[in-house]
Amino acid sequence: MMKLSELIKNLPDKNVIGSAEIPICGIAYDSRKADKDCIFAAIKGERLDGSKFIHDAIKRGAAAVLAENAAAGISATQVIVPDVREAMARLASAFYGEPSRKMTLIGVTGTNGKTTITYLVESILSSAGFNAGVVGTINYRYKDKIFHAPHTTPEAPDLQRVLNEMIDSGITHCVMEVSSHSLAQKRVDSCRFAGGTFTNLTRDHLDYHRTMEEYFESKSRLFIDFIAKEKKGFAVINVDDLWGEKLLNLKFKISNFKFIRYSLKQDAEIKPSKVSFSERGIEAMLDTSIGSVKISSPFLGEYNLQNIMAAVGIGIGLGLGKQVIENGIAILKRVPGRLERVDSKDGFQAVIDYAHTGDALERALNTLRPLTKGRLITVFGCGGDRDRGKRPIMGEIATRLSDFTIITSDNPRSEEPMEIIKEIEKGVKETYLAIPDRHEAIRAAVDMAVSGDIILVAGKGHEDYQIIGNKKFHFDDTEEIKKAMKDRL
Repeated sequence: MMKLSELIKNLPDKNVIGSAEIPICGIAYDSRKADKDCIFAAIKGERLDGSKFIHDAIKRGAAAVLAENAAAGISATQVIVPDVREAMARLASAFYGEPSRKMTLIGVTGTNGKTTITYLVESILSSAGFNAGVVGTINYRYKDKIFHAPHTTPEAPDLQRVLNEMIDSGITHCVMEVSSHSLAQKRVDSCRFAGGTFTNLTRDHLDYHRTMEEYFESKSRLFIDFIAKEKKGFAVINVDDLWGEKLLNLKFKISNFKFIRYSLKQDAEIKPSKVSFSERGIEAMLDTSIGSVKISSPFLGEYNLQNIMAAVGIGIGLGLGKQVIENGIAILKRVPGRLERVDSKDGFQAVIDYAHTGDALERALNTLRPLTKGRLITVFGCGGDRDRGKRPIMGEIATRLSDFTIITSDNPRSEEPMEIIKEIEKGVKETYLAIPDRHEAIRAAVDMAVSGDIILVAGKGHEDYQIIGNKKFHFDDTEEIKKAMKDRL
């Protein structure tokens, strides 16, 4: 509990209507979750305006309101600010005692690779003897606690609460996937990042950001607005990506900001000197500023080597030694739904991957092609109510790089599955089959597979649900594949 006056003292521009000498027991941004003596933040969402729910929040017990415009006819104290999201982030950090300043917080951003990198860094930190926590797409976790992740990066009050719980549990380091939405919506404002990495930028979320430049601007906030302000801040950047090069060339205000570049193709602080890819994984030697680092990992392909290089860069940025970094990478055996393999008794295998963008799908297929002795069969779809422009692009990539493609549903949401499939079909080049029911599509792929084939089931990865209309149903690609393999005649 804090007095409102104490909670809002660091808001630079505010107008208080009513008494600030009242107790505040929590912060709510959803009026349905408003409770006695909380402050309700009336944020503007993509579909709803929180200011329309102020009266509802007060009825449920809210003692104060954080808003951009004063509301008439209410008795609760009002704190009027220019930007509710920015103010909410400040209040959340203050309410929970600024937890990010009591730990080493590492941010991971980019279109692809974020989840795998957080798992790798978590493993490296654990190998170093630190107590590590993770905030990411698959879940939020620390010690033996695992929580469902409704968003890759949670809203500010939820994020600060999780970080505070980590501190209370003895967590020293946290690795966070920092999404473009969270940066654009200021969810991580008031967080203190010691360092971070930029993986790449490819077409995704353009239903929200509209242009690649706007998408990049959101991603770059992690480095410009947060890490660059730390005296010993460091950024690990993939300079094989054109947007990584652009980020590197931006003018940062802090002269001692440390850049650690990684590249498969050019001179950089981290680059491979020897590499071997196989169905067993990756064996490599990396040239780095701390000497040669030996890589032995069961992960597949070139883009996972890039993910490993990013994790190595973070380890170096944190001042960790070679042995710790090598051990941390070697002991990590899997990341759920990221090129995760399921072998069949009939000599073929299925691979589940989260690839839901054109670039990610192309990377996955290019990784699997040299490992495929027979046919490469792809099952994929595109999500409804999301960027429609990528649908024909993914159709072209899937049918060009696969021997056979089955186009199906992902999470159709409010759209008709066949209408999504028709848009995907505009880009297809070769033989394919359209099966809207994902269960049937996976079963069809398994039924046609023979020894030596690889089936890539892409788009959902770790997700254990499917959203059809406004309802969420249990659906797990891995479970479906195993059932189909078992039932196969």
